[in-house]
Amino acid sequence: MASPKAVTLEYKQELGLHTNIDDINHPISENSPFHFKFFQITDEVENTLYQVLDRFLLQLDLIIVRDSVLAAVKETVTNAVKANAKRVFFKNRASNIEDEAEYQAGIAEFKKTYLENRELIEDSLQRNNFGVFVSFIHNKSLMRIRIMNNVQLTAAESARIKERIDKAKTYNDLADAFVDMSSEQEGAGLGLIMTLMMLRNDGLGDSAFKFESGENKTVFMIDIPSKVSKENQQLEKIDHIVSQIDNLPTFPKAIKDIQDAIDKPNSSIGTIAEMIKRDIALSANILKLSNSAAFRRGGRVESLDRAIQLIGLKELQTLLYSLGTKQMLEDKFPAFTAIWEKSNESAFYCKAIGQKMGMNKTDLSNLIAASLLHDIGEILLLSFDQNHMTKIKTYSNSREIASTISLEESAIGITHSKLGAMVGEKWNFPILYTKAMEFHHRPLLVDDVYADIVYPIYLSDMMISINAKEAKSSEISAEILKVCKFQTKSEFDSFRTKIREQFLTY
Repeated sequence: MASPKAVTLEYKQELGLHTNIDDINHPISENSPFHFKFFQITDEVENTLYQVLDRFLLQLDLIIVRDSVLAAVKETVTNAVKANAKRVFFKNRASNIEDEAEYQAGIAEFKKTYLENRELIEDSLQRNNFGVFVSFIHNKSLMRIRIMNNVQLTAAESARIKERIDKAKTYNDLADAFVDMSSEQEGAGLGLIMTLMMLRNDGLGDSAFKFESGENKTVFMIDIPSKVSKENQQLEKIDHIVSQIDNLPTFPKAIKDIQDAIDKPNSSIGTIAEMIKRDIALSANILKLSNSAAFRRGGRVESLDRAIQLIGLKELQTLLYSLGTKQMLEDKFPAFTAIWEKSNESAFYCKAIGQKMGMNKTDLSNLIAASLLHDIGEILLLSFDQNHMTKIKTYSNSREIASTISLEESAIGITHSKLGAMVGEKWNFPILYTKAMEFHHRPLLVDDVYADIVYPIYLSDMMISINAKEAKSSEISAEILKVCKFQTKSEFDSFRTKIREQFLTY
């Protein structure tokens, strides 16, 4: 890896930071670093950093580690800005940050002040010349991300970080790390431990993350070898969960019979309705679906025949996969209701995205059906391992970890997306649906042929998370937006706001 050289960084307004590259599409070549300097974390800064990260990972065929590396970048950049802000805070109160007694006396007040006035404090960083420098570089054997800020940590701060790094090496999985939840977490606390565990789980060993502080600077480095070998250390835990999938019943024969009947040339709404009416629960679910935000047109639908007419026979054939799944899971798994409601919201957003993409009726039906099904693995995982899943969800939301998927993999041994795909395969669902289940959180890993289904579902989930302030549009890959016919993140955000308002009116 080439040694860093002094370079001139110019402020690029469209990127929101100082850099040595011309624009976001600047050519990537070996040993030619992309350098960035900024003083606070803005949407523009995040957009630039995450798009550059995606470009490097895609070009080097390393996109499989995106979740964990993105989490590591977010964690280290956030902590670098926070360390800078801490210096300004202690300077303003005329306290010596090097004195451990004064540090302990002021840190609680800093946390409270920073939480309540983060933007105001960060605005002062440029005046005090406390910046953050991020560099991306690669050669034939390694990609390196270097995060540096121009302050030297105190001996106590450095010791705390080293303690966390050493502790992370002793854990077998994230489940062990959760015991630290109750302990005091300051700066590089549990977030750093979980980030290191995520990197390890993605095949990046302990040597992938380096830290040093001295000579008025602090440096974190994330090294990604050109060949990543992912080993799963949690086979026993996975086997236990998978065995519960084996115990699930087969998909209802009655629903398969209805799907087969729809395929017959002489099928009609009347004959199909008669078959459905034999199943009271299925009839009720079809009526409910026809009155949902994704299907409702005008007044409330009261009859089954009208519901089928509104949905359409071919569309109903597709949707019976999700309706059958609902029947099988809703009474047995306590997490079902909340996840199903979220999936219905996802279906509404997917329909709007699919229409924007110009999908035909068949493809749009498949997209809606897949969106209703895509989170059935989460229903199961929440039921099988509610304790860890609740902690993962709470922590990822509060700390802005890039994705819960790597956390699930590290703490539980399997992701809800993989679990859902396994159920879809057990029930012989169309491959479109199993791909949506498996890749909706890691869309860039899916084969291109399934992108038109997986990308909109990913975006619909992101819309829900962004609306709940659990994610930001800056995390979305530009490639995904492009496929879904969004030219910019601003266009996506405007669309998201408009569609959410429409959904709330139903």
